[in-house]
Amino acid sequence: MAKRTATTANAILGLLALRKEWSTWELTTQLRRNMRFFWPRAESQIYAEVKALVERGWAGDRETFVGRRARTSYTITAAGRRALTAWLATPPKATALECEPLLRVFLADFNTPEGLAAALDQIRADAAAILEVGQVVGAEYLAGTAPFQDQVHVRALVFDFLSSHALMLHEWADRTEQTIARWERATPRARAHAAQRSISDTLGRYTPTTRS
Repeated sequence: MAKRTATTANAILGLLALRKEWSTWELTTQLRRNMRFFWPRAESQIYAEVKALVERGWAGDRETFVGRRARTSYTITAAGRRALTAWLATPPKATALECEPLLRVFLADFNTPEGLAAALDQIRADAAAILEVGQVVGAEYLAGTAPFQDQVHVRALVFDFLSSHALMLHEWADRTEQTIARWERATPRARAHAAQRSISDTLGRYTPTTRS
């Protein structure tokens, strides 16, 4: 399997390992539900990846019909479980952040007020999308009706990560908007002084562990 898709393939293998059988639609639905927020490539590549898993012998496929409409379901094989276990035993790749709105802010001196506002609006929209799904998923787990209720001890950790990330995005967008609004009335020296004070305050929030 191509190295560039190894993680995506294992993400799909991980889903296949969670239940006896999945249709392509069910896999896509589950990816859209939560995994798209931290591994978005899985959704766009699912059709090609799941077929590649079958070709490699890591998944099996079964075709059934609903009326005249064909439906393909997939299961993980013993070889697929071994491959997943082997992958989980390898060191993970470093966390990577890809955020075009932040790039637009990084180039703020060349941007327009409207362009910066659009970037911050997108940050808020991204955060809102995570929190909207979180409202639904969180309520299901609290009610005991989630599709993978037996995985609640694991899903709570992911829920915490994604929710904290989304709330941070909202708070950062608000702070940034307020800072940019003050730039027009401030001299370059005042802006620089405020920026240094902000950096100092941020450093003050670092824990001893993060400082090292």
